[in-house]
Amino acid sequence: MKLSKVLPVLAAASFVVFSIGCAARQTVKPDVTPEPTMQAAVEESTPVPTVVPGMKYVVKKGDTLWAVSSMNKIYQDPFQWPLLYKANRDQVADPDLIEVGQELDVRKDMSTTEKEDAIQKAKDTPPYRAHTAPRKTLPLKY
Repeated sequence: MKLSKVLPVLAAASFVVFSIGCAARQTVKPDVTPEPTMQAAVEESTPVPTVVPGMKYVVKKGDTLWAVSSMNKIYQDPFQWPLLYKANRDQVADPDLIEVGQELDVRKDMSTTEKEDAIQKAKDTPPYRAHTAPRKTLPLKY
């Protein structure tokens, strides 16, 4: 009978000792992070240009930069038309005059500042006046 009383006490004591011993023993892993070198510091401070593939839009009859920039697949905002003009200055002499069949580059990698600037320029642009030839002087520097 003495053994039946001692066995549970011994089991409980073993459990407590085992639990405390396991909890107390912790393994600390060494930090294996390499020390930064001067080259790593230079690489971190140098911005890496990201190449964002743009898309193309072929001008259709009746299109304007205003209408194209408002399309869902373009910018979804007609006031961002100066971004289209800026990206296509090599083939668009006057933002009021685009031609059917022109293939416009649509950049999607503009900063917030560039977008805000374009919107402000669109708002500052005077009302449209019909003309058939490219203007020699545009009303704003787009």
